[in-house]
Amino acid sequence: MTLDLTPFGFTPTESLVYATLLRLGPSTGYAVARGALLARANAYGALEGLVSRGAATRTPPPQRPARYRPTDPQGLVAQLATVQGEALDRLSRELRDMSRPGDPVTREVSGGRAVANLIMQLVARAERSVTGIMALELWRPTLPAWRRAGERAEVSVRVRGGMPADAPAWLEPAADDAPAATILLIDAA
Repeated sequence: MTLDLTPFGFTPTESLVYATLLRLGPSTGYAVARGALLARANAYGALEGLVSRGAATRTPPPQRPARYRPTDPQGLVAQLATVQGEALDRLSRELRDMSRPGDPVTREVSGGRAVANLIMQLVARAERSVTGIMALELWRPTLPAWRRAGERAEVSVRVRGGMPADAPAWLEPAADDAPAATILLIDAA
């Protein structure tokens, strides 16, 4: 299985070199070139690209030869998510400024991770209000978005399946006959 970082602005060679660094651990450019079966110039170019994008670090001079260390995969994913999130926020603001108000949008997704990702995207951008109902298992994975929304918007959400120990005042238990779906109304006019 190959690692593909190209959707996030990396080149195919940088993807290969990052995967090689993960496999080898901290290495010289020469070792990475041999491990990835690349010309040294291509390996060094890709290593410098990884360093410039925060996917690897280089030992500071004057240590010779320079050694490269891959960024922790979870750290890289978090960094990429932050960069992509900021880019999406900018695009959202630009599109909102360019377009006229439209009809409310309904989004249907299935799967816990897809629902959590959508909640993170929409709730974190709430400016006026968030109301609705959601399942308890979505609370912890989406907590950063709820904290951000709580700072800027009026939030009133009910949760099915119990209450978290660290529940804020605006989070309340749902009635027993509440729908078994996550329904959120964000920035309603």
